[in-house]
Amino acid sequence: MRNPFAAGGRKGLVRKVLLAAFLISLFSLFLNSGEKEALVTDIVDGDTIVTLTNQGKKETIRYLLIDTPELHHPRRREEELAKEAKIFNASLVLNKKIRIELDKEERDKYGRLLAYVWVNTENGEKMVNETLIEKGLALPFFIPPNGKYLGGIMEATKRARSQNLGLWKLARKRIFTPSQIYAELPYLAGSYVTIDIRIDEVKKSGSRWLLSQSGSRCYLVIYDNNKHLLKVNDSLTGKRIKVVGKITASFLGAEIVISDPAQVIEIAKTAMPFGCILKNGATELYMAA
Repeated sequence: MRNPFAAGGRKGLVRKVLLAAFLISLFSLFLNSGEKEALVTDIVDGDTIVTLTNQGKKETIRYLLIDTPELHHPRRREEELAKEAKIFNASLVLNKKIRIELDKEERDKYGRLLAYVWVNTENGEKMVNETLIEKGLALPFFIPPNGKYLGGIMEATKRARSQNLGLWKLARKRIFTPSQIYAELPYLAGSYVTIDIRIDEVKKSGSRWLLSQSGSRCYLVIYDNNKHLLKVNDSLTGKRIKVVGKITASFLGAEIVISDPAQVIEIAKTAMPFGCILKNGATELYMAA
């Protein structure tokens, strides 16, 4: 005898399969849009948080385009302003719902999700990445291909510098020569300072450009990632500049990374040093030939 419910059962099954496929495709579309929501459950440091997504998945998120001072580095340990950056980060997002926006590359080598994080405030939605920069608790940190909001981050850096906030306030009170920095490296590592340096040599080393003063073991470092900002050649030789940045120790000696034009706060008036070009609303430094 034919089952009178067989046809209806098959139709119901087909409808369920189609509905499931639709929901899966909708969810995939949502993920591919690069945006989703999550609840912040823990703060690792100034630029890293732990979240619980709406799907119940735990995610560690590293903020894109910024670098706050290290709090748990295996060698450098706790750097200046690291606690302040973590506390401020917590005040913005801990136990709050955030909106996560991804860029072209979604994860780093540690498996952390790389994202722009947005949070609702009394004054509307704000990007946490940019806010940390604006408060002088971070410097830009650009790794291609993730650069969607680089222009906004650069503008926030200029605002922090002009208002003398955070690291900018600390660094401007501490002006050192390269020899002074190297001599006091064990005490200055991890601190923000202003270096007054004459560039006697510009050389390429792997993915980095090293700018140094003769006889010193103190280097300004520009990574190839930042060639869109700082185009390096020998034309800087003999120029005297002042640069704000964080001191780190390496096998070469002392290093200060330049990741944004705003870090160059003074240039000798003689000759033609760094030039400034307005490009897409941002200041671009170049080393004139």
